[in-house]
Amino acid sequence: MKALVSILIPAFNAQEWIADTLRSAIAQTWERKEIIVVDDGSTDQTLAIARQFESDFLRVITQKNQGAAAARNLALSLSRGDYLQWLDADDLLAPDKVARQVEECRTLSSKIRSHGVVVRPVSH
Repeated sequence: MKALVSILIPAFNAQEWIADTLRSAIAQTWERKEIIVVDDGSTDQTLAIARQFESDFLRVITQKNQGAAAARNLALSLSRGDYLQWLDADDLLAPDKVARQVEECRTLSSKIRSHGVVVRPVSH
């Protein structure tokens, strides 16, 4: 079974960009993914826009404004992935970015293991 990749998106007052950001996350060619958006108490339409994208693999969580670090920590605590992809609410991913990075990680992991070092995926 392919690894699960968690795409974690902290968001604050990102109404101008969040829809495009979410579209780029959803469009990833890597099929096994979960997308977690943590709205950090936005005062604009960020939360409403993000909720339009909710699905079985895209969750939107809201919290009182606590800053980007707290939003990232909450997203991480909710993630179940074997690999993590951080994505700011105003950034985009190339469609094959996650797939290419997972394959590179696997290649690197195999090389490292062959030299006696153990690499473990993210554990919760």
